Amino acid sequence: MTMISGTDIFKKPSKIGIVINRSKTHLCNRLKIFFTCLMLLTPSILAQESAISQYQYVSPVPDSKMILPQTNIIIREGNTIDKATLFNNNLTVIGSVSGMHQGSLVLSDDQKTILFKPFNVFIRGETVYVHYDEGISKFNGEELPPFNFKFNISERDPNKLYSRSVKEILECENGNYSNYAGIKPLSKVKKNNDDLPEDFPQITINVSNNPSAGYIFISPLLWSYPLGYLIIVDNDGVPIFYQKTPYSIYDFKRQDNGLLTFGDAIKHYFYAMDSSYAIIDSFATGNGYNIDNHDFQILPNDHSLLMAYDFQIVRMDSIVPGGDSAAIVAGLIIQELDVSKNVVFQWRSWDHFEITDATEDINLTGHTIDYVHGNAIEQDSDGNLLISCRNMDEITKINRQTGDIIWRLGGRKSRNNQFNFINDPVTFSHQHDIRRLPNGNVTLFDNGNLHQPKASRCKEYRLDEQAKIADLVWSYGINPTRYSFAMGNFQRLSNHNSIIGWGWFTGNYSSVSEVGEDASVKLELSIPDTFTTYRAYKFPWKTNLFITDPDSIFFNSVSVGDSAITKVNLINNATDSVTITSFYNKNSIYTVEKQLPFTLPPLATETINIKFKPTEDGYFKDVLHIRSETETKRVAQLMILAGRTDSTISDVDDQEDVFDYTLEQNYPNPFNPVTTIEYHIPEPEWIILKVYDVLGKEVFVLVNEERKSGKHKVLFDASVLTSGIYFYSILAGKFKSTKKLTLLK
Repeated sequence: MTMISGTDIFKKPSKIGIVINRSKTHLCNRLKIFFTCLMLLTPSILAQESAISQYQYVSPVPDSKMILPQTNIIIREGNTIDKATLFNNNLTVIGSVSGMHQGSLVLSDDQKTILFKPFNVFIRGETVYVHYDEGISKFNGEELPPFNFKFNISERDPNKLYSRSVKEILECENGNYSNYAGIKPLSKVKKNNDDLPEDFPQITINVSNNPSAGYIFISPLLWSYPLGYLIIVDNDGVPIFYQKTPYSIYDFKRQDNGLLTFGDAIKHYFYAMDSSYAIIDSFATGNGYNIDNHDFQILPNDHSLLMAYDFQIVRMDSIVPGGDSAAIVAGLIIQELDVSKNVVFQWRSWDHFEITDATEDINLTGHTIDYVHGNAIEQDSDGNLLISCRNMDEITKINRQTGDIIWRLGGRKSRNNQFNFINDPVTFSHQHDIRRLPNGNVTLFDNGNLHQPKASRCKEYRLDEQAKIADLVWSYGINPTRYSFAMGNFQRLSNHNSIIGWGWFTGNYSSVSEVGEDASVKLELSIPDTFTTYRAYKFPWKTNLFITDPDSIFFNSVSVGDSAITKVNLINNATDSVTITSFYNKNSIYTVEKQLPFTLPPLATETINIKFKPTEDGYFKDVLHIRSETETKRVAQLMILAGRTDSTISDVDDQEDVFDYTLEQNYPNPFNPVTTIEYHIPEPEWIILKVYDVLGKEVFVLVNEERKSGKHKVLFDASVLTSGIYFYSILAGKFKSTKKLTLLK
């Protein structure tokens, strides 16, 4: 009988591999176990004939340590894979204690990334060996090169460390809040005087100076008490949606695909809601990690980016003098999930950062150490990733294909900065919220913990990534100096205004600001100092739980003392009943003639009457909130109401003869949000003047009645519309004309 050594197994894998991988007999299974064990007994074999360096991306990183037992294995060579050549036994995976592992071999939706998902978890403290010899082909028919690598499983359960450590380091090092002088204790919640819940955070608008259209998203929380709110308010501070939760909520926002998402630290999930506020999806980090609530992004390809803490026991006495021999150290995990929620990319700070990269204020001799504190993740314009590492004063760019670090932009106390700063001698410190703008610049919220004096600012940098130059092109702060020691964010709007969520601050300041490009204050919103909100955003938004048809009303030419009524269809889009509990609007000249409450059956339509009765001459605009409310939730549908009395449309010159039909260009143009449209008619005509979007959909009827001869003008208020190009068209007898107008908000 010829004996085959362990080395021979890897030198001649094809014949034996076929026998072992494809035979279903009991004998061949026993042979496979035998050869596998032989491989474990011959570690030097792992270095032979391995082409792992030819692969674009491998996870876990070869020879890495402290991997969780629930990990999957990710392999990406870089070329498209022939899915038909994947079999569950293409890979041999063996734990030094647990033995051979069966699992499913999956091709991700990019058709390049191969995932091995073990059926059973690995055992703590063991070494895992991964071997591939043949069988998987690229789409061009070439086989993937063989490889071997190994990694080591963590000896401790990080989830047991997580529960007692995460709150301590979430925002303040070692939970020592006394370091931040001036912070007010979280006292009893003040009672509201309106129809909102007793513990609802009172919202006050301190400044309103033509803010941009849209709605403000906040999620106020009580740090020391299990209470949170998801809230969307208009520019007047009136909630159009809220949902009370028995736990703290983080990072409530609208994703680019239109879903609303928020993080729940208790259940370790991010949840996604549709426009009816129904939870339709959930997202969690894989491979055994619990999510970190700081950030969550849904990408254009419907993949998602998440973050996680990874608590490990580290002998810090071997790293720094006086270090704890069993310190609990928090690493940072970045994951990308595909549409099937498979982990297709995993990046660990343990593989790329040193614990000593932390800034000088992070106590490396303490028992609990948060040396990275990742708080934001962003897909860059080139497809790579940007992360914000608060406790390293660093923005890091990561190659999403390989996991390698591309560059490190370091702030005030960074130990690894590669950039020269222009126009910013202070740089940044303990920052939040890195974002890439459409113009190529990057923004961040600079908490400024290590500045002297401490000061927080929003900053926009133009980066030359080749020459490594960071040029500060815009910044905003408040004088006298305002300091937000934790949390916070900075969102640039399409009209170049900026939304600032001030996070956790001291002093009597607003919680949310909107400022113009010239630093003028457009909006200031406050909540009680018993609450804080991690981030704040502004987005266009409209629920579809129930809708109105039409979605806006223009009452045309109603005399003072007279009234006009328009019927509106209220449509329930849900398969459950919806109860309408209240109407709300500011101006009493608009009223709704409908007894409350009333119930809309599933998918049913109900008619309501809206009356306009002007008591004085002029043009009047209002917003009607149609509400469905419970003790813990409000959903409001909004309608724009506009009306005018006769004199708001007047002849430019009653005595001047008009000899031809004319539709003039609106003025001003572009406009925001009101413009004037003028038309001329030589004889009395029935006039129809309408506004359309670029798809030809009617969005406003400005005139639909008979008008006398002469020159006429109409005020058009486009507050309800989003920025863009629109068309206005007139029909007067046989005369037709259309012109373009541009709304810029």
